[in-house]
Amino acid sequence: MTIEDFLRLLLRNLLLLVAGLVLGAAAGYGLSFTQSTTYSASALGYVSASAQSDENGDPIQQASGNMQFQYSKAQSYLPLFNTRAVGQRIVDELGLEASPDEVAGSLQTTLDPNAPIITVEAVAPTAEEASAIANAAVEATAAEARSLETGGNENAAVGVQLTNYQNAVVPGAPVSPDREKFLLAGAAFGLLVALGLAWLRDRNDSRLRTADDVTDVVGLPTLGALPDAKELARGKDGVLPEPTSFPSREALRKLRTNLRYIDVDNPPRSIVVTSSAPGEGKSTVAANLARVMARAGQPTLLVDADLRRPMIAQQFSVDGEVGLSQLLAASVSLEDVAEPTTVPLLTLLPAGQIPPNPSELLGSRRMQELIEELSRQYFVIIDAPPVLAVTDAQLLTRHSDGAILVAVPGQTRTAAMQKAVEAIRAVNGTVYGAVLNRASTGRLNRLAYGDAVYGYSAYGKYGYGALGGYDESAVVPDAEEVDVEQAGGPAEPGPASAPAAAVAAPDAPRPADTEAPRRAAQASPRPEAQPVAHPARAADESAPVEHDENEPERDSSPAARTSPRGRRAASTWGR
Repeated sequence: MTIEDFLRLLLRNLLLLVAGLVLGAAAGYGLSFTQSTTYSASALGYVSASAQSDENGDPIQQASGNMQFQYSKAQSYLPLFNTRAVGQRIVDELGLEASPDEVAGSLQTTLDPNAPIITVEAVAPTAEEASAIANAAVEATAAEARSLETGGNENAAVGVQLTNYQNAVVPGAPVSPDREKFLLAGAAFGLLVALGLAWLRDRNDSRLRTADDVTDVVGLPTLGALPDAKELARGKDGVLPEPTSFPSREALRKLRTNLRYIDVDNPPRSIVVTSSAPGEGKSTVAANLARVMARAGQPTLLVDADLRRPMIAQQFSVDGEVGLSQLLAASVSLEDVAEPTTVPLLTLLPAGQIPPNPSELLGSRRMQELIEELSRQYFVIIDAPPVLAVTDAQLLTRHSDGAILVAVPGQTRTAAMQKAVEAIRAVNGTVYGAVLNRASTGRLNRLAYGDAVYGYSAYGKYGYGALGGYDESAVVPDAEEVDVEQAGGPAEPGPASAPAAAVAAPDAPRPADTEAPRRAAQASPRPEAQPVAHPARAADESAPVEHDENEPERDSSPAARTSPRGRRAASTWGR
């Protein structure tokens, strides 16, 4: 584990660490109240030498070695403080209930290095008792030393003796328990326990976090990462709004671009959008992907093949009573169930009535033929149920070109994604890659887990704005979206829409074809793929179009799209 990994571990488990720190400190502080209170008092004793006289009774001047003699005697007195005899004298003098050994053992003595001064420290449950024991300890030790030196003759003269130099004062506060030390020790212990739990939690974390996790653990490429934005999810009424912010639109463009180039030689015409478990947003991803594909000039059909919990009709506010289930039962025609949308070139195929046998219908030969037929006219996006819940997605993947799996960073389990991939490949299906949905772009999450997918950390709120580049108001829409949204229809084949043609024209010659078909294709423009005629759409298209006299006519020729403005728009493609 590197330092960066350790710091990210701390950041990911910040709440756990704070909780452990607070709980440990509280436990340590509470434990301090269970300890007995003790007070400490200190008294000083001085080892002095009495004056000596000659034979005539005249005083003799003290030799310089007497001080050293006093210091050595003071050292010899230190062990006496902790003897049972001294303890017995203290108990007898003060009338204590404690044993002599207990009293003597509680005394702490130190000798001043520069003078024969002994410091005696006594500990007791009360302040008055501690002061009395310290004072009595000096007197008891002096009496015991005198008794030892004179052989019990108390009237004999002693040249060196211990005297009370400074009495102990009554302490004003207890010395134990030290509540601050208990608090700090408890906080340190709680922090260590929290670190251990954080390490175990990180070690056993089986959730996908970033694109690297998808690649390294699951073995799938990440086709895109959609930010966690309200406009990319259903509202309270179940309707899916149109994304308007630059980060959301740009994330969808990246997903569209990666899908186009997932297999250049054999571009997909039908894709199943599913997930490993429910609640990961596969229906909203499928709907948003269908919108962005249609706006790029690609006739797109969004099929709601989730015959257990259909969502597409509600997301687009269309009638979903008649749809795929009746079409598979051959009770209606495709023209009867295809629903137009407000997005040009986007058609819906709702789920219809929920049948009692969804798996049998979706795995039937009729479903396979229907997908093949629709793929000739549309880019087909199929919203399928979760893989691990039912077998519908596996059956649909067999009938289509491939599937993409939707995962939610921090929610989807690695084992679930691996099982989903294995289940699809077990029926010879193709998994193109994964899409990270509801990826957090918050700075805290990026620091804790890394970027959900590369690129977001380098952008400002609307792109390069934080780095001094463009902002959302200055962003030119995708060149293909300009042709579709502004001109009201698909763009003619040209330099700006060449990438779209790779998917939009199913009959276009592949690179492996001979040179003659390519020259023929260049000599005569290919007819554009037309969506299935719908009565409502036919009525709208047959109506005369009114033009504003003051509005200049729009030039949609290839030459106009190769103008400087067209080139600027085309340069934004594929960001």
